Amino acid sequence: MRSNSSLTLWTGVLLALILVGTAAQGDEPARDQAEAEAMGQAAEADRLFKEGDFAAALPLYEAERVSRTKLGDLRYEAYAARAIGCCHERLGDLEAAITAWKAARSLDAKRDDRGFEGYDWLLIGQAQLHLDQVKTGVESLTRSLPLLSQAIDRDHEADARLLLGCALTEQGEFDPAARHLERSLELAHLLDDPKREAAALAQLGRTDLTRNAPGPAAEWLSEARGTYLTLGNDLEAAAMDRLLGDALMALDLPEVAFARVERAAKAHERLEAPALLGDDLQFLAGIRTEQGDLPAARKLARRAVAAFQAAEDPTGEIDALVVLARSHSLDNDWPAAASALAPALALVRQHGEPADQVRLLLLAADIERRGKQVERSATLLDEAQRIAQQSENGALKRMVAEAQQTPR
Repeated sequence: MRSNSSLTLWTGVLLALILVGTAAQGDEPARDQAEAEAMGQAAEADRLFKEGDFAAALPLYEAERVSRTKLGDLRYEAYAARAIGCCHERLGDLEAAITAWKAARSLDAKRDDRGFEGYDWLLIGQAQLHLDQVKTGVESLTRSLPLLSQAIDRDHEADARLLLGCALTEQGEFDPAARHLERSLELAHLLDDPKREAAALAQLGRTDLTRNAPGPAAEWLSEARGTYLTLGNDLEAAAMDRLLGDALMALDLPEVAFARVERAAKAHERLEAPALLGDDLQFLAGIRTEQGDLPAARKLARRAVAAFQAAEDPTGEIDALVVLARSHSLDNDWPAAASALAPALALVRQHGEPADQVRLLLLAADIERRGKQVERSATLLDEAQRIAQQSENGALKRMVAEAQQTPR
């Protein structure tokens, strides 16, 4: 009896094993089919992404992620989630991109892939900075660093430290910003990556310029300019010359500053970058104005106005017209100064915020007053008062009230 029971037991176990094996064999074709489907979705999505058709790639990456989830493939599910975020980023939906990248980060954390998890945090932090979420962006980038420092490739750590340096500079935290930037530069040297080296040098210059250290700033910017020239990047080299102008003016070297920014202007003109050219010319006009060379200042200011017009940049055009008006006012040529401001007033009425409108109206009213055009001055003051009242801005109201008290 015991023997028969044992035989029955082992027969049952054997039958169960056979059934499990048969089921497993039946599952293999289905799994192979699912993996083939996922690979096909990924390949087509990658092709569309490389072609720049992000809207078409997005649903394929989403379908791939569903397939990877069913297969229990965390690695490639994370890849798909990261690609979904990249599609959203290219399509301009940064909030959706962040959501996708957070999902990728969670998956990478589950499989303990510290390098990719750090990269996810880098992508998240960069997007948060673009959304002006500086505090959370800094937190995300800070979380990326200990993970990226353990990755095989250190390029993403260099990028994260560069972004942190930029963000901390904006927040006025200059010392920690400089430490991150110097480490980014060191990593760029180790990687033998001149593009990242130039970017770190340029931001070190901007940081020192922002914290009123023009001497070190000029050194960083000069080195960055040389690196950009070696790379054949004339546009960025010209940007360094423009910043060198600011640093050299702070060092009380106006002629050297003029020469550097004049060099930038020639490059921007050759590269057909009218907005940047306008900024260069306006800077040069300001130097000549301060030096009392008013004819030269007016010539440069008019060229700046023309450049901003070509760039369809009304804000820049307004600023250049104000510089032109100032050069006339320093010659006590009030009619010419008023004439220069007339198109600026038309532009600010169309494009400017209430504060911009009030400030320019008050300047124009003062110029008309000095030119003995009392009625025009009063009309401009009335317009400024109306805008200030509508804006419900106390500071603007006080500015108008003070201007109205100025003797006619």
